Amino acid sequence: MSCSAGKVLYFIPFSFTEIMSQQPIAFICLPQICCAIALALCAFANACAQTYIAGEDEAYFDAYTDGWQSGDQSGRGFGEWQLLAPEYASESEEQYAGFFMADAARETDLADFGNYGKAFGIFANGTQFEETVAFRTFDHSLAPGDHFSLRFKFEGFTTKFERDAEEISSVGIALRNDASATSLDAITEGRLWVFAILEGLSTYQLFDGGDRYNTRVFIDPLGAELGITIRKGNRYDLQIMTLSDQVVHHFKNRPLQTPRQGKNADTEMKREVRGLALFNLNGGANNAYFSALQVTRTE
Repeated sequence: MSCSAGKVLYFIPFSFTEIMSQQPIAFICLPQICCAIALALCAFANACAQTYIAGEDEAYFDAYTDGWQSGDQSGRGFGEWQLLAPEYASESEEQYAGFFMADAARETDLADFGNYGKAFGIFANGTQFEETVAFRTFDHSLAPGDHFSLRFKFEGFTTKFERDAEEISSVGIALRNDASATSLDAITEGRLWVFAILEGLSTYQLFDGGDRYNTRVFIDPLGAELGITIRKGNRYDLQIMTLSDQVVHHFKNRPLQTPRQGKNADTEMKREVRGLALFNLNGGANNAYFSALQVTRTE
């Protein structure tokens, strides 16, 4: 709204009588009065906008007292967990990949990372390339203005055995266009955004519409809190807060990836953030920890 002396402005009625009559109010705009009213209206509109928690889940919630399994449904705003790990030939074969509820009373490396000393733990430390992924959907796809946040901790890649796979290991979080996952291959399909720690690199990496991007934020052994806000035009803003020093790093107006139908297909799919994936792809001796999943919306 601009203020020009002598111009007639029309405003939406605000009193009960005016609302019932549905008649706009006309008055002469004196510069000082009009500007004051414009500021008041802006403040009123901002005050009416409310941000609320649309989804949340924590490792200390009651649903996880018996562990972390596929089909677990906890908190609100999220679907069931789909936990996928390598299939071993027999039950007697020692398994080196899986999921567990991490407790600071047992895992000394967890420290103060998780609320009430609890976190979601993923391990993948065998002699092969062990892939372990936790898939989950959002009850409602993330729309522009929605904000998703969580905490992530991984201390680095160290081998547990004398021999290991030669492929590059990675640990992190992905936002997905697909709502379901039937196999571990789903981690590479329908990806819109990935935040990862890569073996051999000392900083957090992003994979989005701009391909791989080096954030130049050094990996914090105490973990990081991530916040991603979806914007219009298939773009997003990212905040990374390193927990050891509480410093916040901003990455604004970055593009999401364009998902494609099937492997190596030319058909582009509509970009819609329907789900997430927490992954540990051959991370080695250290566990990957996740906590404080939350979605906020403004109305």
